[in-house]
Amino acid sequence: MNELDTLTRLATLGTARSPELGATSGVEEQVLRALEGAPMEKRLLLAAGVRAVARAAGRKLPVLDTQGDVAAPDTLEVCSTRVSAVLTEALVADKVKVLQEAFALMARARRRVPPELLPRVLGLQDPMVRAAVEPVLGERGQWLARQNPAWGLATAPAADTAEAERVWAEGGPDERRTALAQARQSDPARARTWLQSTWAQEKAEHRARFLACLEVGLSAEDEPLLELGRKDRSATVREVARYLLTRFPESAFARRMAERARAVLVWEKPGTLRVQLPSKWDAEAERDGLDKAPAGVGQSEHWLIRILESVPLRAWEGWFEATPEQLVAAAARTDHAVALSEGWALALRLGTSSTWASALLAFWSRCESKVLDAERAQMLAVSVLDQLPLEERAARTLRILNRAESLPSLERALPLVPAPWPAKLGYAFLQAIRELYDPGTRATALLGALRPAAYALPPECLANATDPYELPHPLYRWNQEMHLFQRIVSLRRILHEELKP
Repeated sequence: MNELDTLTRLATLGTARSPELGATSGVEEQVLRALEGAPMEKRLLLAAGVRAVARAAGRKLPVLDTQGDVAAPDTLEVCSTRVSAVLTEALVADKVKVLQEAFALMARARRRVPPELLPRVLGLQDPMVRAAVEPVLGERGQWLARQNPAWGLATAPAADTAEAERVWAEGGPDERRTALAQARQSDPARARTWLQSTWAQEKAEHRARFLACLEVGLSAEDEPLLELGRKDRSATVREVARYLLTRFPESAFARRMAERARAVLVWEKPGTLRVQLPSKWDAEAERDGLDKAPAGVGQSEHWLIRILESVPLRAWEGWFEATPEQLVAAAARTDHAVALSEGWALALRLGTSSTWASALLAFWSRCESKVLDAERAQMLAVSVLDQLPLEERAARTLRILNRAESLPSLERALPLVPAPWPAKLGYAFLQAIRELYDPGTRATALLGALRPAAYALPPECLANATDPYELPHPLYRWNQEMHLFQRIVSLRRILHEELKP
């Protein structure tokens, strides 16, 4: 018997039934001799493993038949070794945001991914990262991506109309929603026709999700379909339809709500606001959302919020010839102050206003807890801050960080400012971290924001952020987060230093 048969015989029959090894040679013989005295089972397994490794190592690699299809010479310069080291660490640690920023900076600096990292980079699954890496793959990376279907690039040719219609007709709920959203962007009328044709057959949860797609490209032509949604038997569908109908003031729904608003609120100069609600509404008003209040909400409060959230804030200034500060101050003197302020806050989604935001936030800051509980005040303040332009959102968050304002709280305000932060906010955040000593609400808010801050700090703050710093002993449990923060910031600093435009 040859050596292969020897190992196979022993493995098949068992060492107890075939105690003799038989003739062996090569690496198997060397292993078996080196393990003399060890149990036969161990010698057999190790010999088989060594032989498998030896055969794999000695096998000739297959030759790829390129048939003339070879990668074109790279036109971009490869990135520096420091950037390559950052990419390697980010890939190993799955630091997706670092990778996204790295690829964007590389594209701006006209650098490409090193050849040795291409297989790993092409295997990334995150759609946003795959889209970001495509411009920096270079010709070799583009060529490699074509050799493996699993490495297909993020940019794919747009699906033709027939294929999109097939997905809409035959796909699953998520696929159909994606197809509808894409169609809405390129051809709003076609997307509307699709949804109209299947409306009666759709489940309520799908009707709501599909109807929400109409927000892109919303126009008066959508009103008939939205009216179907307004009268739908599902409360979720009705809610989506009402929201979209408020987006264009010329809709019949928006006009009805405006008329009710004028009737419900009466302005008496110089600054008195009276609320006069009916004891009940007609059937049409109930379909417009003026229905029974949910549990825990007063009926008047429910109606006021429903009406006010449907009317653009600028309308009140024109109707009453009053400023937001005057209107909010007058509302504060009524028995419906919180409901009025919440309705106006929700109306910010119909058109943002810094003056309205300031007036509302100031009112909630002054409210006693028996009038407005702290958690509801926080939720209302977050809803207002989230509607403001990014520059103003950052400015208000800076004032909260500097203790000049109190709503919303710091831990709720910071996440509402997207990256990159303005430099003033970044420097103030770093200074506040270094001033911490005792555990408390402020320390928890700041240290709890370390990870998002590591990605949000602007380039001009990175050098300051990488200065060695250890938290004081009372905050020692946050040191691991601090070290991670500084490591991420260090990686970003290298990228910005190496990849200048």
